[in-house]
Amino acid sequence: MRKNETWCCNRRAGYRESRGFWMINDFILSEYKARQHWEGRDYAEARRYAEKAAAAASQNGDEAGWWRMTFLLGECQLELGQMSECAETARELADHRLSLEDPQLAAKAKALRSLGLQGQGLLPQALEVARDAALDLPDGDVGGRGKIEAQQVLVAVLAESGNFEDAWAEAEVLAAMVGEDAGLERAGKAYWSVGNAAFLAGRHREATHYHGLASASLSPINDVSLWALFNKASAFMRLTANLVEPETLQCIERAEMAISITGGTPQDEIELAITRAYWSFLTGELAAARSQMNVVMEKSEMMAPHIEGEARFLLARILRAEGHLQHAADRFAESARLFDSAGAGARAEQSRRFLTQLQETTDG
Repeated sequence: MRKNETWCCNRRAGYRESRGFWMINDFILSEYKARQHWEGRDYAEARRYAEKAAAAASQNGDEAGWWRMTFLLGECQLELGQMSECAETARELADHRLSLEDPQLAAKAKALRSLGLQGQGLLPQALEVARDAALDLPDGDVGGRGKIEAQQVLVAVLAESGNFEDAWAEAEVLAAMVGEDAGLERAGKAYWSVGNAAFLAGRHREATHYHGLASASLSPINDVSLWALFNKASAFMRLTANLVEPETLQCIERAEMAISITGGTPQDEIELAITRAYWSFLTGELAAARSQMNVVMEKSEMMAPHIEGEARFLLARILRAEGHLQHAADRFAESARLFDSAGAGARAEQSRRFLTQLQETTDG
C-alpha cells in the first residue's frame, strides 16, 4: 500500500474512532441532563434530553441505554399529560427484544402503557395491559419493586373501571407485598393505592387507615410533587365518601399549596379545581361551587373522558341543588355517556341512577 493510501486509511479509522467516542460522550451527557431535569420536575426539558440520549444510544448500538432513556421519555410524556404518546412509547418498549427476554422490563413497559391508556380514558384496554404486566413477573418476585408497581397499576385501573370488589381483592394482595425493605416512597405509593380501592369499595375504615399509612410514609421534604398528588387524590376519595371533616380540607389545602410551589400538569390543576368545588358543594356553598365548576368546564377539551364525566356529574348535582332540574338532567346524561365511553360502567350507572331519580321527582 502506498504511503498516501496508508495515511488516508489511518485518517478514516481515526475519524470513526473519534466519531464513536463523541457519540458515547453525547449519550452520557444527554442522559445526565435528562436525569437532572427529571429530578428538577422540568419534564419538557427532561423529555428533550431523553429523546436525544435514546437517539445517541441507538446510533451506538447500546440497546440497554436506548431502553432506559426511552422509558424515561415515556415517563416524561405521562407527567406532561401526553397520554397517547406515552402509551405508544410504552408499546414500543414492550415489543423490544430486551423486554421479550426480561419479565421485569416487560412488566415496567406494560405498566407504563396501562397508565397512558388510562389517562386517555381507555379503561378496558388499560385493564387488559395492567393484568398482563402483573402476570409477567414470576410469583417469586413478590415484594420486589417491579411486582409492587405492576400490582399498583392493576389496582388503580380496576378501581377506575368500576370493578371495586376486584380492586379491593387485588389491593389486599398489594398491601401484603409491602415489607420493611420496601422503602418509604414505595410503601407510601402502595398504601395510597390500597386506600383508594378501599374508599371505592365502601370500606371507609380501611381506607382512612391505609391513607394514614401513606401520609406517614410520603414526605413533602423528599418529594413535594408526590405529596401534592397524594393529598389531592385523598381529598377527592374522602369527598366521594361524604367525609366532610377537617382532615379532608387539610388534604385539599396541602395539595393547593404544594402545586402552587412546584407547578402541576394541566390535568392536576383541573382535578384539584374539581375537588375544591366538590368541597364547596358538600359544605353548602352552592354559589362558590357553581362558579368554580364554570371555570373548570371551560377546559373540558383538555380532560380525559372519565375526568370530564366526573366534572359533569358534579355540575349536575350542583344544578339540581340550585333547582335547575332540566340543566341538571342534561349534565347527568352527558356524564353517563362519558363514563360509558371511558369504560367506567359503575360510574355511568350511578349517573343514570341520579338521572332517573331526578326525572321521577320532576314527574311526581
